Amino acid sequence: MTDTAPTRTRRPGSTVKADGARLASRRVPLPTGRTIDPFSLAGDDGILMADAGRILVGVGTGLTITLPDGLADPVGVDRALADLAALECDDRLPSGTSSLGAVLAFGALPFDRSAPAALIVPATLYCRESDGTEWATEMDGRDDTPDQVRERLVAIAASHRPGDPGPTGTRVVPRSDDTTFEGAVATAVGAIGRGELTKVVLARRIDVTLDRSPDLAALLRRWRLLEPGGTLFSLPCPDGQFVGASPELLVERTGRHVRSRPLAGTTDRFPDASSPLPSELLESAKDTEEHRLVVDAIRYALAPWCTDLTIPDTPELVHLHNLTHLGTVIEGTLRDGSARAMPSALHLVALLHPTPAVGGVPRAAALDLIARLEEGPRGRYAGPVGYLDGKGDGRFVVGIRAMTVAGHTATLTAGVGVVSGSHPKTERDEADLKFMAVFDALAPGVPFDTSG
Repeated sequence: MTDTAPTRTRRPGSTVKADGARLASRRVPLPTGRTIDPFSLAGDDGILMADAGRILVGVGTGLTITLPDGLADPVGVDRALADLAALECDDRLPSGTSSLGAVLAFGALPFDRSAPAALIVPATLYCRESDGTEWATEMDGRDDTPDQVRERLVAIAASHRPGDPGPTGTRVVPRSDDTTFEGAVATAVGAIGRGELTKVVLARRIDVTLDRSPDLAALLRRWRLLEPGGTLFSLPCPDGQFVGASPELLVERTGRHVRSRPLAGTTDRFPDASSPLPSELLESAKDTEEHRLVVDAIRYALAPWCTDLTIPDTPELVHLHNLTHLGTVIEGTLRDGSARAMPSALHLVALLHPTPAVGGVPRAAALDLIARLEEGPRGRYAGPVGYLDGKGDGRFVVGIRAMTVAGHTATLTAGVGVVSGSHPKTERDEADLKFMAVFDALAPGVPFDTSG
């Protein structure tokens, strides 16, 4: 990517550059001027997170904060937040302009809690708030005027290749055949029947070979039209670029307010609004039980940290472009001034992940079965994806409806919740629907075909 600062990597505990100078940054409001296209600004290897309320783009890498033992190491999580909080910033943004701190760290974290993880502080951070207000934070002592910052970001976005309609030729190769996947579901149902666990989420992967590498800016624009209610994301990871449109909020913290919206329970969504399937989802014993397990787990995890927790008695229908899920909005107020410090967004992620929406119940038994039945580690799929600031505020979604893009290949993963009432073929069909939710954005107009 153009205009990148030198990458500096450090383990938790260090707040200085290799030359001993302290890292510093400056946040400025951006005056009105030529439009900055956030998708082109992020390009094929930058950072982007966008939802209905805010668009964030990271250009280049100013600093990488590592968590060598992942979310499973509470000391490492503490140090990561301390490192971020220690970064200095000359904040010139008028008070009340944004609820976010000036310096943000982004991460697409692995599904495996103990796998090494990293948070990236961009060299340049661009933000467009829901009311249209724009601001930027820059590392390494840049002293451009706000007008110069805008023009430089406009130039970076303009240097991105023009958008295209997407690949026209694809080859889809499942990493496990239909019979093998259905057999894994049957094995899980058997384990549930023997009382070894109550629920497990099994994932299946496919590799899509394209006739050309996808233009991620164009892909994300298409995805935004398909899933306007989702959170778009694009972040670099060791295997390529992790890109998706997640419908599921893992956790969001703003001050003392905490919010989550788990999804579990799925059916088709047909263009015909009279289709009975979505309303029948609310009456499905299998799907409502699957959803209840997720809500109960989040309730159990958050309750000790909150003075109050609001959880509706029944879920709502969450409509996506080709699927409908059961969803529940969970909101609470975090305790402040207790013997335990108020948890940051990253601490809450470590507390919750993986929820039964992507793991299972009990967690340990489900993760053991996942390791035995799936065809390899999940990587970033179903891991936490999001950002936090030095105050501890932040927002993380679940990395589903996503793919890892590397050159001409995109790897897609889809998971299904298996409970006592699950049927192998039905679960395979559900996985295909979830693949199609991603494939429709990757290769619009191309039929989804797993025959190779």
